[in-house]
Amino acid sequence: MSAEEKNRSYVTVVREELQQYTQGLLRENEKLRAMATTLESDKRRLELEVIEARVVLEQKEDLRRATESFETARAELLIELAQVVQSRDAANRELDLLRSRFVDVERENETYAAQYHQIENQSSNLSNLYVASYQLHASVERETVLSTIQEIVINLIGSEEVAIFEFNDNAREFRLSSSFGVDEHRLKNFKAGSGPLGQHLLNGEVFVNDNAAGGEGQLTACVPLKIGERVTGAILVFRLLEHKQQLQAVDHELFELLSIHASTALYCANLHDALVSTPVAVLG
Repeated sequence: MSAEEKNRSYVTVVREELQQYTQGLLRENEKLRAMATTLESDKRRLELEVIEARVVLEQKEDLRRATESFETARAELLIELAQVVQSRDAANRELDLLRSRFVDVERENETYAAQYHQIENQSSNLSNLYVASYQLHASVERETVLSTIQEIVINLIGSEEVAIFEFNDNAREFRLSSSFGVDEHRLKNFKAGSGPLGQHLLNGEVFVNDNAAGGEGQLTACVPLKIGERVTGAILVFRLLEHKQQLQAVDHELFELLSIHASTALYCANLHDALVSTPVAVLG
């Protein structure tokens, strides 16, 4: 039971006692009228009753003051409660703002992480392109250059079937120079100008078959080797490695690099072989 309910119950009891007391006074008055001879004894009794009435009145006054004090305290508590509610609402609003900010920060972190990952990929791709360019010009031995071209296609492009052709100006056709993982009989009919693929090569355009996932016998890409505007050869890429579903943007950049640098490296190697194999006249 709360303090307020107790106070109300106490007030009710006091009221009932007062009512009973009033009824007793009425009965006593009637007795006084009837008992004139016992006035002295009744006087003493009445004096006692007056004292008791004063005590009751004092108790009533105490109760009134207690009630006033309770009401004052209750009003103060209500004010404090209102302040607490306001503080709670302000704290909830601040918490909502912090949660919203936390979500924004998480999104920013995800964006930064994606950008960082992209930058790392770009850095790795640039490093690979630089390494590939360096490797192509690190040797003038023809077999080493052909092997390097194959390794670039296998390791950086991610292919398990590759063939390298060189264009023979006299025969006006592409001739196989080196291959890896490809049955050579599938390459015998490859000639410049035959079909759309040959036209791409003669025009110096990189051909990419976006519909092929590197299946058996399917050509994934064909990269012309050019010196200036002259086509000197071609790199044919067939089956991709199993973990690679399709070509990426960096692969196209690598194709462009191979188109120029591989042809230059191969031309220098051929020129070196020609110089080595040509006897040098000794001046007398």
